Amino acid sequence: MNIALLGFGVVCGGVYDILKNMPEYNVKKILIRNPAKLTMDCMTLDFADIENDSEIDLVVEAIGGLHPAREYILAALNAKKHVVTANKAVVAAYFDEFVAAAKENGVKFMVEATSGGGIPWIKNLQRVGRIDKVTKLHGIMNGTSNFILSAMTCEGKDFSDVLKTAQELGYAEADPSADIDGDDVRNKCAISAAIAFDTKVDVNSIMQAGIRHITKADIDWFKENGLVCKLFATAVCDKDNFDAVVEPVLLGCDTVEANVPKNYNITCLYGETIGEVKLYGQGAGGLPTGNAIVQDIIDINTNNAFDISFGKEMNKAEIIRGKYYIRIPAGLENYTEFIGDITEKTFTLGDDTVVVTTETTPAKIHSLLDANKDKAVFVARYF
Repeated sequence: MNIALLGFGVVCGGVYDILKNMPEYNVKKILIRNPAKLTMDCMTLDFADIENDSEIDLVVEAIGGLHPAREYILAALNAKKHVVTANKAVVAAYFDEFVAAAKENGVKFMVEATSGGGIPWIKNLQRVGRIDKVTKLHGIMNGTSNFILSAMTCEGKDFSDVLKTAQELGYAEADPSADIDGDDVRNKCAISAAIAFDTKVDVNSIMQAGIRHITKADIDWFKENGLVCKLFATAVCDKDNFDAVVEPVLLGCDTVEANVPKNYNITCLYGETIGEVKLYGQGAGGLPTGNAIVQDIIDINTNNAFDISFGKEMNKAEIIRGKYYIRIPAGLENYTEFIGDITEKTFTLGDDTVVVTTETTPAKIHSLLDANKDKAVFVARYF
């Protein structure tokens, strides 16, 4: 099988390192952007060299972002080449378009590497879906945020100090917004829910809250009360309705998810006959993510790849509910307008006020966040 790589960074570098030991797979072309990095005969600066090469069977896309990734993926599919991608942002935004183009051209579009890194998450959602209806899923799907929360919990450090360490170790980017604000997890949640529930999911309909404003005081209070905070993707379905949200959650300290350390991920699904299934492993990195891409390549080459289709029309509804911990910074007085009718108890934490709510929906809580985006409000749902 002849393969083209779009990009030659951490992920495609991992793919290349794995495939070079597998003689039945040949990396024929590698698209790069920087002319100074044309160090191999197979490298090119022109995507047309890949699109118009009839000998190339499959394209791996890992350049990231929406554009030109979308255009490259569609061009490859329309040229009747299989596509395997690790780009969760472009898949979350244009999933149904890619699936339709693959079907029209009789090729495969595979996304294992978008969600969960090296964890075989997507394939197991598909396997379970052959027999069971998947009714809900949740998980830790971002290694950066989990590294930060784990270090704050286990080492008692402040958020800013741990974030700096994560950046020094290469776990966090110079601009960590996508990881700590939940953008990355929201993309993975949209992809996972679409696969699990066999329906189109608008990524922009998924409410999100991140960990940017969590403090050592929050972590200390959680520990005193037998709780651990993790950033979760959660999605559920009920008949023809589904719901999904990304936000910090509070777990009992003895739960499996509460004890996922460092930059590891865990994904969990619930099927009607199989029950609960949890998958644990490295959620990012060149070789783990490269492994997921190569698994997709092998499945395509051996005719073992699952088809992706969105066969169900489902409605986005308010199904997820729970109590919330909300820390209100000193000076923010309008919070009662949003949550006054669901307040169960309040107490002070330093100069701030903490509200624990009665059971409610994410929409109720996120209305407070949306109205106070410039304030350091932190929320977490009791899971």
